[in-house]
Amino acid sequence: MSIPVKRTIFSADFLKSDESCENLRRMDDVGEAAVDDVEAINRIRNNAAIRIQCWWRGYRTRKIVKIRKRFKEELYGMKKIRKLKRPNQNANSIMEMYKKEMLKKKLDEDFINLINDERTRLLQVRSPWMMEDISDHIRAWFKEFYEKTGNFHPYPDPVKKGTVLVVIDETMTPMEFQQTLGKKPMTKEEKKKLRDKEKKEKRKKKEKLKLIKMKEAKRRKKLRDAGIIDIGYELTASKPIENIEETMKKYAKDWRNVDEYLNKNHDPIKDWVTEEELAKIHQEVRGLVDEYMRVEYELLREALAKDNNEKYKALKVKYPKKKKNKRKKKPKDMTGDRTLDSLYHELKDGGIIEEVSHKDFDEFIADFNFVADDTRDEEDLTTLGPAKGDIKMVIQESMLGMGEFDIPKPKSLLLIGPVNCGKKLMCQIIASELDAVFMNLSPEKTYKFADDLKYFLHVIVKVAKAFQPTIMFFDEAHRLFWKKIPPEAVDIKPRLLGSSIASKILKPLKKNDKVVLVGTSSMPWAAKGGIKRAFQKVLLIPKCDYGTSFLLWLELMTENAPDDMAEYAYSALARVLQAYNSGDINDNINQTLNIDRKMRLKNEALDPNEFLEYFLSKNEPPIFPPEEKLMVKFNKWFGKSNKLQKLRNSYMAQKLAKSKKKK
Repeated sequence: MSIPVKRTIFSADFLKSDESCENLRRMDDVGEAAVDDVEAINRIRNNAAIRIQCWWRGYRTRKIVKIRKRFKEELYGMKKIRKLKRPNQNANSIMEMYKKEMLKKKLDEDFINLINDERTRLLQVRSPWMMEDISDHIRAWFKEFYEKTGNFHPYPDPVKKGTVLVVIDETMTPMEFQQTLGKKPMTKEEKKKLRDKEKKEKRKKKEKLKLIKMKEAKRRKKLRDAGIIDIGYELTASKPIENIEETMKKYAKDWRNVDEYLNKNHDPIKDWVTEEELAKIHQEVRGLVDEYMRVEYELLREALAKDNNEKYKALKVKYPKKKKNKRKKKPKDMTGDRTLDSLYHELKDGGIIEEVSHKDFDEFIADFNFVADDTRDEEDLTTLGPAKGDIKMVIQESMLGMGEFDIPKPKSLLLIGPVNCGKKLMCQIIASELDAVFMNLSPEKTYKFADDLKYFLHVIVKVAKAFQPTIMFFDEAHRLFWKKIPPEAVDIKPRLLGSSIASKILKPLKKNDKVVLVGTSSMPWAAKGGIKRAFQKVLLIPKCDYGTSFLLWLELMTENAPDDMAEYAYSALARVLQAYNSGDINDNINQTLNIDRKMRLKNEALDPNEFLEYFLSKNEPPIFPPEEKLMVKFNKWFGKSNKLQKLRNSYMAQKLAKSKKKK
């Protein structure tokens, strides 16, 4: 055990001034000097630490400010991060998708098993009680009517949902039934008169509503012409909107108290399954009980007729009519003796089915038209057309029906626009995003099958339906409907499939089939009118505006030469080269920033003039943007083929005619 000792510090000098203590005095002086040196060293260390901390905090603050500034620039779209494309990225995404599909399949199987097990349990446990309760309720209904009227209410027919009418109280009351007992049944003429009267009343109500709506429309038009806004007017809700609102309310009600955070295994909610199956079983059991109770009802009526010495006549039962399935004669299959795999490989070997490299919608770089809303005229109509980003969004929405859900979609789509504006890229993106079979039915691919065209059309339609989703692609589709075939194109027989698209390809396709015809054209005016009938939807890809041009330069330069050119140069290049097509800009960047130029970027800074030289001097002839006359030609043809554009043109013509009359 250690004993604590109090340490005392003495300030007195106990060393004597003799020569014998000289050595001890020297040691004491050295100790004091050493203490002074340690304090100086500690002071230097503290100053150094303060200086290091000062510089470190300054560096850290500058770094945070830089990161925040970069984040803001990325948020506002002023700068982009270089995307690192991994070689196995596509394979990994496919693998993840496959895992999700397998998980979904397993969860669906578990859900079906739960429904079957719960249904079996409820049939064993609850169905006897249900049958007893329903029969007791119907007998009580018989008894009530007999005690009050001395007769029995007509038994509800299966056409009118049977005794469900008793539960929801849609049968006659005893007093109403008593009044009908003495009345004679209506004749056919009286029934006809009653129906005619009801029809007239309905017609009158419709006409009255129509007059009210017309008056309201005239009143609002007068106010609008006078420049007055009717604040009290409310738009009538459409049925789809009402259905959406009801669905949202139901969703909010059902999921309000459900916490899915802890449900990591995605297990189904058993209570909901029990409720649904109980409702189904109740409906089925009621149908059986109705049949048994109808027999009991007829026995009671027969006994009552004997007691009253009346003639008994059984009531006729009206059952719901069964739908007759009309069997259509199936056309003879020309390839009934062959497998689908052999037909698929035949088309692949013939060059019809092509493999498309992985692409996504992000590769189609485009911006929206944000100026359109600010440039409306007096009639509140936009004066500027859509930008590339708007067209891209329309195409994405049009392809929603190619997924799992049955959403209305066009059977055929035609993309028109100048050369190198991204039409073919968009077709490849659609096929890649849908993971669809890509059939190239361009004239240079199909002229080989001219000898047996009927067989060829049969095979492509059969394979397209079997391997859904499928994209049927027509490059430069106007060639299929050429007014005059050029001499150099006679050999490929461009009009071979033109007359067969509507009747032989589109007609056999049903609404639910995930098959779409996609065509491109840079000269639609060179085609006959059949091109408008073959393609249900036509979209014009406009030339680049400033927003799209800026995004192109920013995205492509970030990928190829990040931080090697001043930021202001992107905006300047976008403004100067705004009218060029996106394909021309892409080719320019790829050719200018080739491997040799990229290796010299550290020593030779990138100059924006290099991109201008590519268009003007490096190519013969020089590359110029599409002329304004060409775009006017596209707009004119598009105005004749698009329904909304037709309506707009006719409205503008009427407006011009009115303004001329006023003058």
